[in-house]
Order: sequence, then C-alpha cells, then structure tokens
Amino acid sequence: MPTLIPGSDAIARIALERGDAPCLMCAIVARRVGDVHVVYEDDEQLVSLPRYVRRWGAVTVTPKAHVTSFTEVDADVWARSNALALRAARMIEAERRPRRTILASTGSAAGELVNSSTHLHLHVIPLYESEDRPADVFSWQAGVWVGDAEEWEALRRAYVARF
Repeated sequence: MPTLIPGSDAIARIALERGDAPCLMCAIVARRVGDVHVVYEDDEQLVSLPRYVRRWGAVTVTPKAHVTSFTEVDADVWARSNALALRAARMIEAERRPRRTILASTGSAAGELVNSSTHLHLHVIPLYESEDRPADVFSWQAGVWVGDAEEWEALRRAYVARF
C-alpha cells in the first residue's frame, strides 16, 4: 500500500532529486529527476506516473517541447496532449474504478518552484471519495502519496496493459 507523507517531506525530496534543473518537467522528460515511471512515450509526448501524488493512480501527460503558455504551444502538440490525457483517463477509469476522473492543465504562476513547473502539462487524477474536490487534490497540505519500487512498477504495468 502506498504511503502518505507530509507535503514538506515531498518538497524536500524533490529539491534533492531535482538539483539545479531549471525546469522540473524538462528534467523529468530528460530523466534527470528521480525515477520516471513511463506509461507511454514517443518523440513528442511523455505519459508517466508522477512520483508524488494527492491521489494514487494519477498520471501526467507532458509535451516534451518546453512551452510555458498556450500562445507558445503548437496547436497539434496540444491537441495530441489532450488526446493522450483522454486515453489516460479511460485507462485510469478501467483499472482503478474511481468515482470520477479530472483533467487539469496546471503550472506555477509564481515561476518555477520545487514541486511545480511553468512547463505546460496535464494532470489526470482519479477521485475516489464523494467529498473529493479540486482544492483538496491540488494542495499538498494533507500530504502526498508515494510508493515503493514494487508498487510503482505494479501500477505502471497495469496501466501499460490498458493504455
């Protein structure tokens, strides 16, 4: 079973793993930040399991090109990101059976932070409880879930089989 850790512990871990990488998402794409649990990858996109999540089973879809605004992103690349997010949402619903799944494009308005990036990306997040709200899912105040190597690999394998 994954472990719930304080958000402050997760931020400290990410800071160590990230080092001096100027963009967190680019560092993940380049495999310069911790383990990357890949569900799907091609020359343009990375679909992976974020290592620190508010809801177990979440997925991130990241265009590999570094873009920080919707005016910068190529329309075809963004359309493909959304198509992959839909595919990931269907995969999550089939495998994890959440009450619902939310999609969100997030990024730091405050600039590059330890646990957030200005690099455009999509979160695909399963919600399991009827009282789950977006504010609960995006705040790390209640802690974040982490898994051990076997838990990540089991989830990754299950997702790859359905993707």
